[in-house]
Amino acid sequence: MIIINDRDVFRFAKHDFSKSLLHNEYKVLQMVKPFVDLTVPDLDMIDEGVSKYTYIKGKPIYRRNILKLSEDVQEQIAQQLGVFLSQLHSIPMSTISENRINAFPGNGTRYSYLDLFSRIETKLFPHMKSYVIDCVRDIFNPIFNHTNFLDYTPTLIHGDLAPYHILEELNEVIGVIDFGVSGYGDPAHDVSVILDTLGEGFINKLSKYYTGIDSFIDRFRFYANVSSIRWALIGYENNDVSWHLNHLFTAKDISPYGGW
Repeated sequence: MIIINDRDVFRFAKHDFSKSLLHNEYKVLQMVKPFVDLTVPDLDMIDEGVSKYTYIKGKPIYRRNILKLSEDVQEQIAQQLGVFLSQLHSIPMSTISENRINAFPGNGTRYSYLDLFSRIETKLFPHMKSYVIDCVRDIFNPIFNHTNFLDYTPTLIHGDLAPYHILEELNEVIGVIDFGVSGYGDPAHDVSVILDTLGEGFINKLSKYYTGIDSFIDRFRFYANVSSIRWALIGYENNDVSWHLNHLFTAKDISPYGGW
């Protein structure tokens, strides 16, 4: 990625997978713009695997900075994100289909999560203390006990709403970037990333501006809880500790299953 004069951003795909992400982002952004109030990048495909964006100058909304702000400012940021998610998740599936938007690659099924647990049990449990194993089992209980726990109505989702993809300036959200993995899937995924990085207190504020969020509270808590364990497993399987270290900035503020 190259930024020129704080005005233009150029991204270059090195692999076929990266090229597909750039092409997907182009399609998603063209579709999303009329539906959301927050700024998203203007994107042009210059060549195969080369894209040009308008530069959105701002800072990531890290939790350590959010918590230093007044309650009123935190509420304003939560409102902006709540409205953005409501608008994004309300784009009609017919529009998503017409634009040939693919499924979010992170969509999972009950069986894929049962397989994930099996891998965790086999590879990570031998290295865990008993109380950590108990916590992991509790996290997966909804999958064990409810066959329809992961049922959802698909919507368009961003898919990676980490703090560095939500930009603020002067205590106001000014834009959302990086729609490369966006696709249709479970809206709880988007909320789970914000929960994982900004915490349950912030989600409580955001929920006032997102009608219907109550219907998938436990799913977004599940996804958020599973996230760090999945990173640890990937790191173990690939003998690469960086996968686990990349997850150390999370909020660690997630309530138990069972509503607010």
